[in-house]
Amino acid sequence: MATKILIGCAFCASLVGPGLAWADTAVPDLSGLWGRNTLEYGQPASGPGPIKNIGNRVTVGDYNNPILKPWAAEIVKKMGEISKTGEAFPTAHNQCWPEPPPYIYGNRETQILQLKDKVLLIYAHASQVRTVRLNSSHPANLTPSWYGDSIGHYEGETLVVDTIGIKVAPLSTVDRYGTPHTDALHLIERYSLIDPNSTTAEARPVAGGFGRTAADDVIDRDYKGKALQIAFTVEDPGTFNMPWSGIVVARRGKGTLMEDVCAEQVHDYITGKDMDVPQSRTGLLTGD
Repeated sequence: MATKILIGCAFCASLVGPGLAWADTAVPDLSGLWGRNTLEYGQPASGPGPIKNIGNRVTVGDYNNPILKPWAAEIVKKMGEISKTGEAFPTAHNQCWPEPPPYIYGNRETQILQLKDKVLLIYAHASQVRTVRLNSSHPANLTPSWYGDSIGHYEGETLVVDTIGIKVAPLSTVDRYGTPHTDALHLIERYSLIDPNSTTAEARPVAGGFGRTAADDVIDRDYKGKALQIAFTVEDPGTFNMPWSGIVVARRGKGTLMEDVCAEQVHDYITGKDMDVPQSRTGLLTGD
């Protein structure tokens, strides 16, 4: 399981200048710290959407969702059955493993750095970084990796990111319900700024939610500017019966990015329990 150490990341804000002065043409200024207090994906305006939670205060994915192929539905069902026992099923997040996209959206804080030839997406948990190469193409012989190969370009006020090559590995899933994927996973993301009053972006304090308090709120409630929307589409014919889409909305974060250092240990900070692992006994050490 994971233990967490929080470290300020004040240098991040200094890596981009105001107004993206390097840009030859107008591009949307998506830079800065963004936060969200929910782990869920929002529904698209139309068409198939993401797996939703059907559990009562436990994490149980809807394994009857028609987007799932039978083998994938069985895995989601199995993870939900573990969750119903009160235990947390293993995930990339709680086991301190790299978090592939789109699963990585579960990070509550994300820092975006827009450079001339690339965009860096820095996530709070375990200081994970995705690199989006701008105006480039995918390699002909791509070696799969945890975050895949991401290329992007600007379409007006939107950053469009295309990611392939996300490797299949233990704990590599597309959401927090344990939904698996194959090596055919293809993710399209569209980052844009939107009016926060026209969205369902979370606007309430988090007191009482999963044991959190208002002190855990990562959103700057005094900020009156626009929100960040990530509209994404997932294609994987080996796992899903059809492409599906989702929406993630973040608001301006408060303060600086907090690096959430993750290290394995016996205590599960989600359930508040210690794992049942072998323990040394005094008798074995002293001979008594």
